[in-house]
Amino acid sequence: MGYYDLKKLENTGEDKTALEKKHVPYIQCPDKVKKGEYFEVTVTFGKEITHPMGPDHYIQYFDLYANYASLARVDFTPDMKAEATLTLKLEESCDLNVYAFCNLHDHWEGSKSIEVVE
Repeated sequence: MGYYDLKKLENTGEDKTALEKKHVPYIQCPDKVKKGEYFEVTVTFGKEITHPMGPDHYIQYFDLYANYASLARVDFTPDMKAEATLTLKLEESCDLNVYAFCNLHDHWEGSKSIEVVE
């Protein structure tokens, strides 16, 4: 895999690798929201294994997109927990995409489809 390649969840269920378990961004939010109304989105790293945060190994940042439209960027330091809750609103159904960077294991992607209703 190249330096600029984007890593994402390749395996499901019990066959996830240790790297996938602690690096794939996990997006927690409702599956369905009302158009133009605020709701919370929480992004964590590692659903099964919490990503370590220390000077030698940490999540540096993540970017959140609605399809290809940028919504937010969150930066971390090694002294922070790799988790953030954002409040946002959407105007139409889309995929929420998180692109994250680990200082040791490069770029990772997580996504979740969200339906917007009137």
